[in-house]
Amino acid sequence: MNDSVFSAKPLCFVIMPFGTKGEAASAIEFDRVYESIVKPAVQDAGMACLRADEEQFGGFIHRAMFERLMVCDYVVADLTQANANVYYELGIRHALRPWSTVLISAAGFRLPFDLAPERVHRYELDAVGCPSRPEVDRAELTKQLRLARAEQRTDSPLFELFTGLTTPKLSKSDLEAFNDRFEVSEAVRRQLDEAREAARGDDRRGREEAVEQISRVRLALSDLHGYDESLLIDLLLAYRDFRMWQEMIDLVDDLPPSLARSVTVREQRAFARNRLQPGSIVAENELRELCQEYGSSSETLGLLGRIYKDRWSAAQGTPQARGYLRLAIDTYAAGFELDWRDYYPGINAVHLLWIDDRRSKRLAQLLPVVEYAARARIVRGGATYWDYATMIELAIYDGRMPDALDWLDQALGTTPSDMEKESTYTTIRRLRSYCDGDDEYWDALIEGLAPGSRGLADQP
Repeated sequence: MNDSVFSAKPLCFVIMPFGTKGEAASAIEFDRVYESIVKPAVQDAGMACLRADEEQFGGFIHRAMFERLMVCDYVVADLTQANANVYYELGIRHALRPWSTVLISAAGFRLPFDLAPERVHRYELDAVGCPSRPEVDRAELTKQLRLARAEQRTDSPLFELFTGLTTPKLSKSDLEAFNDRFEVSEAVRRQLDEAREAARGDDRRGREEAVEQISRVRLALSDLHGYDESLLIDLLLAYRDFRMWQEMIDLVDDLPPSLARSVTVREQRAFARNRLQPGSIVAENELRELCQEYGSSSETLGLLGRIYKDRWSAAQGTPQARGYLRLAIDTYAAGFELDWRDYYPGINAVHLLWIDDRRSKRLAQLLPVVEYAARARIVRGGATYWDYATMIELAIYDGRMPDALDWLDQALGTTPSDMEKESTYTTIRRLRSYCDGDDEYWDALIEGLAPGSRGLADQP
């Protein structure tokens, strides 16, 4: 295919895992690998970079995935940890295109027997699973991509074995349609990113303008069946970011049926339903159905735990309250035990255990494990506001109020949105109601997170 058919730059499609993968001692930060090695290498080679995103919404391999594997001039595939989706997509690519697929893997990972090691570029990782020599590995990958572009040497085992195979031909109209969808997706994502950026901080007008922009995006998309599924997921998550719960539910109703049935979309619809009606029975039933169909996950159980937590809050002073509290704790704890790296259900279990009985043996056992998981996320780099906010809570539960203020300082350094601060502000005020003393520390935490506050720097 001619590099200039539909873009000033050839497109390079990256297929690799997302986030943190692997056991705690050998976990790899794939997003760091992408940001510091793969993406800049692709750009240095004069290509536009697209990343596979199916893991962001429940492993759903959608039409756009197959389309990109066929249409994109180049592919970079990360074989580390033998991720099932990556290998599936690599197989499709090798069946479609004789050349222009570049393979990479972390050093020390044993490749399957049928992939020749001399064709795979190895990148180096440090002790916490982050790139240890990103500049060197970036330059080497750039070199490999430039060679693939210049030589067009066969790298597909199928095309090497069966010399009579031919590459599927796409019509000009198919290529133009792909280009149109790509350009629309990029333009819409920029608008959504701009909306999120406009809402950062405490500017209420900025948030109102952001909501208006997201609403305009939805209106412009109209019929959703012709768009990239990952774009529709991004719109769904933008609604969530701005607490547009009814809009989330309405969007799911309008999605293509195959996407609407995906795990993450159903989880997000249940999440929105519970926010509209805390303790929602409909949301509970949907999450229980997901557990039955696909097995429990930390995400699904974390959302289910929130439903029981909301019921406990509403049942305060009634005989049912104690039962809802225990159910919420058990559900959150079960979610954390399924994936120790996902501290969200863990911190919620700790929160409720602390409220229930600060001297409980279960709290003493769980708290340090959750703290280890949260600290590990921070140590690996790329920490978000929520990582630091979690550490604020953990310091409070462990009675280390000065540490809580230190973590607050780091949390505010991420320039959180008003919505992010509001969530932590509500939690801290709730915890304060269960404690006596330490007024100076509590006041500083609450003032630093209060709506309209710019943080600790505002204080004398």
